[in-house]
Amino acid sequence: MKALEFINLYLKHFNNDDFESLKNLFSYPLFMNVNGSIISVNESPMEKMKKSSNLGKTEDIEVEVIKETEDQAHVILRNAKRYNKSKEYVESISGFYALFKTGNDWKIVFLSSITYRDQNI
Repeated sequence: MKALEFINLYLKHFNNDDFESLKNLFSYPLFMNVNGSIISVNESPMEKMKKSSNLGKTEDIEVEVIKETEDQAHVILRNAKRYNKSKEYVESISGFYALFKTGNDWKIVFLSSITYRDQNI
């Protein structure tokens, strides 16, 4: 599987609230940039994050693999729009993912995101 396919699978599980599958896509400890601080977690943060914010789907996704080798990749989520469960616009997001391959499986080892309100909506 190529890094782009992996990220698209990750985004599909994220949009479908498939938290069990998401758990397997991360390497632990998972390092994250949260409000300018680098933290590490030993479990997937996605279920807690989505439920605490009432997030629904992420749409209009622009993803690009910056560089991919046999065992690592850098991926940018250039832009995406997030909506709540009522399908109302919540925020836009940009993100960065560092991936490493363990055996034949990609894992996310680092992620960073910037959320913002899109003034054009």
